Amino acid sequence: MCTDPNGNIYALSLVGNLPIYADTFYKSGAYGVYPNTLITSYTCDGVMRWAKLIGSSGGECIPYGIVADSLGHVYVAGYFINGDLFIGYDTSIPIWTNQATDLIQFDTSGHFNWLDYVGENMVSTEYGTENFGSVLTIDGVNNVHFLNYMKSGVHITPSVTSIHGTYDLVYNSAGTLLSQNRVNIDSPWRFNSAVIDPVTNKLYVSGEINQGVYGGFLTDTFFAAAFDASRNLIWMHFCGHGDDDFLEGITMDKNKNLYFCGGAQPPSGPPPPTTFSFNGDSVSAPGFFDISILMGTDSNGHVNWIKHYDGNSSNGFIGITKMPGNLLAATGYFYENLSSDGVTINAGVGVDPFFTVVDTQGNLLTLQRIHGDGYYDQGNVIISDKVGSLYIGGQVEDTIPNSTIPSYHSVGGNTDFFILKYGVDCSCMDMPLASYSDTGNHTIGVTYTGTTAGLDSVVWSFGDGSTATGITALHTYTLAGTYNVCAIVYATCGSDIYCTHVIILCGSPPMASFTHTGHDTLDVIYTGTTSTVDSLVWNFGDGYSTSGATATHTYS
Repeated sequence: MCTDPNGNIYALSLVGNLPIYADTFYKSGAYGVYPNTLITSYTCDGVMRWAKLIGSSGGECIPYGIVADSLGHVYVAGYFINGDLFIGYDTSIPIWTNQATDLIQFDTSGHFNWLDYVGENMVSTEYGTENFGSVLTIDGVNNVHFLNYMKSGVHITPSVTSIHGTYDLVYNSAGTLLSQNRVNIDSPWRFNSAVIDPVTNKLYVSGEINQGVYGGFLTDTFFAAAFDASRNLIWMHFCGHGDDDFLEGITMDKNKNLYFCGGAQPPSGPPPPTTFSFNGDSVSAPGFFDISILMGTDSNGHVNWIKHYDGNSSNGFIGITKMPGNLLAATGYFYENLSSDGVTINAGVGVDPFFTVVDTQGNLLTLQRIHGDGYYDQGNVIISDKVGSLYIGGQVEDTIPNSTIPSYHSVGGNTDFFILKYGVDCSCMDMPLASYSDTGNHTIGVTYTGTTAGLDSVVWSFGDGSTATGITALHTYTLAGTYNVCAIVYATCGSDIYCTHVIILCGSPPMASFTHTGHDTLDVIYTGTTSTVDSLVWNFGDGYSTSGATATHTYS
């Protein structure tokens, strides 16, 4: 899925040969050979704007990715082959290519603009020029990058690939192929997700070994990597245990920090705990079950934090998105139950979708289950718009009952797709922006200084487990240290979080007290606070003094 600058939503689905129902769109079955690719577009309010079914008379049409630029274009990549190609009811291209990967551009109203294919258009060379699509992403000047895995001999106008690998095919909005650089990485690797730094044009990816190309029984091995503007490798780090740890999604914030989602599975040999490892850092969770993983790194792949969600069975994150402000959201699937930071959600029957929101330091803000009545339901993708609304897409076998919206029912007893929205009213144009100032040392005073339009409440998190509400608040720290203090603002048009580190040079002053027994000989025991105590000195009033937690003194 993706959104455009006007808040419209675009979803990409793989559909079979049964009747296809999507709100106002209906077709009795797939074009020619199934599966087909279905594109649907919705307003912020969930009203269908348009739909396009892409199919071929002679081969499969499998979607790879969808992105929107800021110029009013939507790009769809897929594997559309063999025979006449149909793009909705209004466009058809006769005698289409064999074993070709395609990039199609629409305008935001669904009008077909152009198509470019990568691959050979001859049946005789079909299997020698296979290519395998990967991901789409947009750079800082609105060029679309089609990261496509190809074997040698694939035609890229006007050249031909010489070796296996992933190629960065860069198109401008007019459909001109600007460049085709091979990404300098060993050929077995392909990409699951990618993001481009809009300033430096560096490419950051998550990926895995390409079993589909080489066949056999290769073990899945997942990685993250960075490439310069010429697509030379800068760094590459692997997830710890080969077939146990995985990375699916990647996103970036304005400070060049990277965020990944994925999970870890228990190893086949050693007993629990399940462990996720990356670039020398690792986290472990109890139990011989999967764990869901969110991770933050800097632009060099150095781990800032790893957060795990623990369950008693299968679970994992599939999609991640950066929200406005300092927030991240991710979605995936879980079985039976899942917990993190003391928050637990429970599935009903089988597997359910879920999503979480954290700040960019990995602090949990919400963990929610999307209830499905089927045995295997899951969240596949999550996106955010400019005001912080979340859109989650996934699959459901039966029903998603909800108290605030009409229950969703699948059609015909088959697995269907869903899109859910969590967020603000579509009339909202701007999110609130949080900020604060602070004064004091072991007792600090904080004052909210952010936007106040439509303000509902301000919640403070002081980094030591304590919270407060209000425009201003006071908090006393018991220990010296550095604390991550956050102001979370809730308003009519969404929420935002602002965090800074507050250095506490000393904690609360000690409170002295003691008990004593005896008369001529006095036994004393210190009973005051101890967390910040350096030493204890006793003065008995007759000129005698000593030190220690206890003391004995005989008066003459």
